[in-house]
Amino acid sequence: FMIQKEAAIVGDDLDISTASDASGLLPGHLGLRLDEIFLPLMAVHDTAERLDKIIPFGHVKSYDGMLHLRFWPDMIWLNGLPSHISNHAVDISHGMAHFSLRGVEALHFIAHYTTADVFDASISKAQAIRTNINHYPCVIWWENTRDVHLVTDRSLAQSFADHLRTLAVRHDPLDPSTLPRPIHPDAPDRRG
Repeated sequence: FMIQKEAAIVGDDLDISTASDASGLLPGHLGLRLDEIFLPLMAVHDTAERLDKIIPFGHVKSYDGMLHLRFWPDMIWLNGLPSHISNHAVDISHGMAHFSLRGVEALHFIAHYTTADVFDASISKAQAIRTNINHYPCVIWWENTRDVHLVTDRSLAQSFADHLRTLAVRHDPLDPSTLPRPIHPDAPDRRG
């Protein structure tokens, strides 16, 4: 009984807001910064017709400062619960890890390792996709090519962060197949 009580006390003190040690510059030449940031996520299920009125399939939008992600016909993810959603919402924050990847070549770097073409016209317009980065399933969205958000399963978070570190080290800026896209001369310093 005493051991169980001690375990319960230790468990209460654990900070479970992050699932990885991602916090800082990635190694390599690109000057990318990877951070895990807690993002409260709610899943709301409804018919495709009703969700189409809120946000189109395959898009990310911000309404009144609230993020709306829709990559499933009958479900959207929200980072809160707005008043226009009347359905039951389920908190899925505990099962997801949100990463922020910043730097001048952030989206171009990710584009080399996804199973989809993030620069395809329809995907570029939506600025979001649900795809794989190598063998890691994730949801990706971006405000611009320098600020990329990635969400993956929490159970994969540390492995995913380690994988991105490895890719950054192996990413050879002199290899023509991995050269960053041309950057405007007035772009900020590469260390994002």
